[in-house]
Amino acid sequence: MVEHPTTDGRRALGEQTRQRLLEATRVLVAERGEDAVTLRDITQAASANVAAASYHFGSLAALRRAAIEQAIETLIDSQIEGFRALEDDAGLEQIAAAFAQPLIAAYTNPECAEQASLRIMARIAPTPPPELEEWIRATIARADAELFPRLRRALPGVTDEDLQFRIQAVAGIIQHLVNGRMRVGMHDRSASELERLLIPAITGVLTAGDRNPASRRSEPVRRSAARA
Repeated sequence: MVEHPTTDGRRALGEQTRQRLLEATRVLVAERGEDAVTLRDITQAASANVAAASYHFGSLAALRRAAIEQAIETLIDSQIEGFRALEDDAGLEQIAAAFAQPLIAAYTNPECAEQASLRIMARIAPTPPPELEEWIRATIARADAELFPRLRRALPGVTDEDLQFRIQAVAGIIQHLVNGRMRVGMHDRSASELERLLIPAITGVLTAGDRNPASRRSEPVRRSAARA
C-alpha cells in the first residue's frame, strides 16, 4: 500500500522549497547583483524547478524582491533587538555597539547567512529601485523609532535633522566597509578587531567631535521636522 504525504507534510516540504529558493536568491543577488540573476540560476542553486518557483512567487521579479526584503529585514530586526535591550540611560558607545554588532557578526562570519544579507543591504538600500523605495523607507523607519529616542537622550540639544545626517554618515562607513572600498585590509579582521575599530568610529561620528555630550543635557532639545 502506497502512503501519501499528509497535508502537513506536503506543506512542510513546500515551505522548505520556498526557503531554499529565497536563500539561493539572496546569495546570488549578493554575489552578482539583482539584474544578473536568472530564474534558472536560482532554481539550479536551490535544487528546485521553475514550476516550484512560479508556484511560490509567481515571477522572477517577485522572488528577487522577497529575497531582498527578507535579507534587509533580518538585519534591521537584529538591530532593533539590540536597541530594545539597551538601558534607558545607555551611552553613545553602547548605542553604537547595538547598531554595529549585528553588521559586524554578519561581515566577519563567512558561514553566516546574514553575510549575504549585509551585502544586499549595502548594495540596495542607498539607491533602491523605485518599487522598493517606500518599503525600504518604512523598514528603516522601524529601526529609527527605536534608535532616535535613545540618541536624543544621549545627545540632548541636537536636532533630529543633525542626528539623521550623522546616522547617514555612519551608514556610509558601513557601506564602504561591506563593498570593499576601505583603503586598509578589513576582510581578515576578527569580530573583536572590527569592533575595536568600528564602534569608536561610529561613536565619534554620532558625537560630531563633542567629547562631552553629557554636559549638554541642560540645554533645551531642538527638534527639526525635516527627515531624510
